[in-house]
Amino acid sequence: MNKKLIISLSIVFAVIAVILILFWTLFALSSVSVVYGSSTINLKLTEQEIVEAGEFRYGACVFFDGKNGYLKKLENKVKTNENFAYLRVVNIETVFPNKYKIHVAEREELFAVQIDGQVLICDRDLRVLRKADEFNSDATNPILLSGLTLNKQEIEVGDFLDVKETAVKKFYSHMLSLNRDLSQQIGKFKEINLKQYKDNGKNYTSMTLTTFQDRKFVVNNIDFAFKNKLNLMFSAESTLYSQKVSDNGIILDADGKEMFVYKSQDNELLPVKNLSDEDKEKTEIIALTYELLSKCILKVDNLTLSDYINRTEKDIFYSLVEEK
Repeated sequence: MNKKLIISLSIVFAVIAVILILFWTLFALSSVSVVYGSSTINLKLTEQEIVEAGEFRYGACVFFDGKNGYLKKLENKVKTNENFAYLRVVNIETVFPNKYKIHVAEREELFAVQIDGQVLICDRDLRVLRKADEFNSDATNPILLSGLTLNKQEIEVGDFLDVKETAVKKFYSHMLSLNRDLSQQIGKFKEINLKQYKDNGKNYTSMTLTTFQDRKFVVNNIDFAFKNKLNLMFSAESTLYSQKVSDNGIILDADGKEMFVYKSQDNELLPVKNLSDEDKEKTEIIALTYELLSKCILKVDNLTLSDYINRTEKDIFYSLVEEK
């Protein structure tokens, strides 16, 4: 081996050695802190408890240290300490050159699920935060959620409910995007019930929402255009229950015009504006009054889904259905 090659290799190894020394000294993990992204009510953990639960490897290079392992340890700590059920780890931030910040928030109580005589208080992801022997439904407590199809019967605090109706986990985020925060959600709805039904030979899930004013809303097929359907539900509610009526006692729409409906073959009351002029002449037209409205459920649905027709999120509508 000639002298130039030996010198070149020596320089390369020296540079590599310097880089490695820098990585394992300058970038060696030295401290971990906790940053709270929300106020805490039920989260009783101290910063030290959270940091210790992550079992961080101090001295490891922050660039090569896998954070997923720490996240899993924090997630699984609930198995030995139920207080960790309320902990939501948003992310673990690397602070140059050698520190971590754990960004956390409190998991908030949204749903109350009754199973085998017990009440499971869950968050928006259907994580069980605690168990209760009884439940009182009021505007400050979680929404009573029923009709879930559980794939696992033995459930402990900290578990995520394994359910067939996965779309319900999007309820909170959709409501939030429609400017309804947690307090508005639990302040409006006292109960949500899920049911399975068939349409055109296929199985779907419907959601019935009952308010503290005992108004009922049904959202069919929550796996399709769920957010748009919730938005339409609120829009229709705002119009129908706006307390604006004509001198004849007929409800007025957003444009100040009297609202008239007709009864479909499925006994749904649909807006007359959906009819052609020809159909209007041979259809019984009904004035929409508060007396009639008080007997109805507001239902939001989509046009029948088919393998041969391309439906979009715009193919949704609302109707009124008289309660039997």
